[in-house]
Amino acid sequence: MIKIDKKIYIERRQQSIGSEIVDLLVEQIGHELYNHNLYRTFANYFAVKGLHKLEEYYVGRADEEVKHHQWIVDRLNYTDVSYKYPNIPAVKVDIKDEEDTFVQTFDKELETTALIYNIVKAAEKEGEWGTVKWLQDTLVDEQTEEEHISRKFLKIARQDIDWVTKEDYILDYYQAAQDADD
Repeated sequence: MIKIDKKIYIERRQQSIGSEIVDLLVEQIGHELYNHNLYRTFANYFAVKGLHKLEEYYVGRADEEVKHHQWIVDRLNYTDVSYKYPNIPAVKVDIKDEEDTFVQTFDKELETTALIYNIVKAAEKEGEWGTVKWLQDTLVDEQTEEEHISRKFLKIARQDIDWVTKEDYILDYYQAAQDADD
């Protein structure tokens, strides 16, 4: 018979993932919802500027963040975890110009990648291989794409062409990538 750590055994009788991983996942729920609010703030910025394709792009990005949050919620429910939603801080950003939204988006996606990798490391350390696999198949794969798109669009934002041309390219590329994922 395999000997199981008593603390792990007691925890697993109530939920199938450990409390440290639960805490990290609940924290990630808050992060994803904050990202949603940030991207909706950027959508508003572009709506007011009359750049409606960039508004649509950021609404799409915001909707993706809600989807990521839902994946985590579904995982916590699947593993019989009882939790409370975290507080979501208010979005307090200064937007210098159109390019700045893309800089802030890329920085936010880099931060998100680091947080997700931290959850993977913690799950590996705890030997929670089901969680590791789930993370790889959902959040890690998705985050790799998010970071790639954010890097690509930051490069476009920095090009010396007008914003109407930039928004056409960004929205067309983004929508094509979304269609390929469906």
